Amino acid sequence: MKKLVFTFSCLVCVCQVFAQEQDTESEIRKLEQMEVQAILSKDTTTLLKLWDKDYVVNAPDNKVNFAGKTTLDRPVLRNSRTSFTRDVEQIIIRGNTIFSMGSETVVPTGNLPNAQQPVKRRYTNIWMKQDGAWKLVARHANVICP
Repeated sequence: MKKLVFTFSCLVCVCQVFAQEQDTESEIRKLEQMEVQAILSKDTTTLLKLWDKDYVVNAPDNKVNFAGKTTLDRPVLRNSRTSFTRDVEQIIIRGNTIFSMGSETVVPTGNLPNAQQPVKRRYTNIWMKQDGAWKLVARHANVICP
């Protein structure tokens, strides 16, 4: 009887952890799309809510950018895009740290390189839970060579 109770208790715990991970993954997928929409609409208020105060980006233009004025003033945020899509392919949850990986397609406008041409990229976003909220703390994105 003790083995049965122990086994049942373990099964309940495993199911509960799995359900929590599914909820967390769903939340991160929503935040990923919220960031895409904020970038498209140049909504810096939302971006500052999503990004950690020390957010770091290893950008496709081979520059490392830090949060605050240097990130928000980047040409990639000042210039418009005709479209920006993100396909989250994998989410890895490790405690209060999450790795989101996938692909993106951006169509830049203005004076940016490849204006009006689809640019395909691979990305990795790193999220951490801080004070009860998920914050994007680091990102790496690179252009896929044609």
